Amino acid sequence: MSEQAKILEELQSLIMEILKTGSASIEQGNKLDGLEAALFKQRCFKQSSNTTYENQGEEIAYLFMADKYEEAIDKLYEYKINSNDFFGFVDYHFDEDEEDDKEIMDIFTDTLVQKVNKDYELRCQSNQ
Repeated sequence: MSEQAKILEELQSLIMEILKTGSASIEQGNKLDGLEAALFKQRCFKQSSNTTYENQGEEIAYLFMADKYEEAIDKLYEYKINSNDFFGFVDYHFDEDEEDDKEIMDIFTDTLVQKVNKDYELRCQSNQ
């Protein structure tokens, strides 16, 4: 499990605890801030070289949305973002309840996710 996956898992667990109690303790708030700070240091959240996008993960997501599949796979490889971390980023960063994000969330079907995972692994193997 990658560092990003661990952080996201811990964040989800903490958020569930907070939701159950209805409020966050000072300690939980501090832990939440620390986890988010650590998360934003991960590769998907690093600033993109393309100024159109806030971060690298967003850049890759919009490449998929623009039907630039091969370019998106190349960017995953170039930025050293594994496909599992990318999809963790997508789940965290985009909100399917937001109209602007719904369109991008809808393209990541189970079939596409499996294809990306396979093609990313092939891309990595071909460059060893």
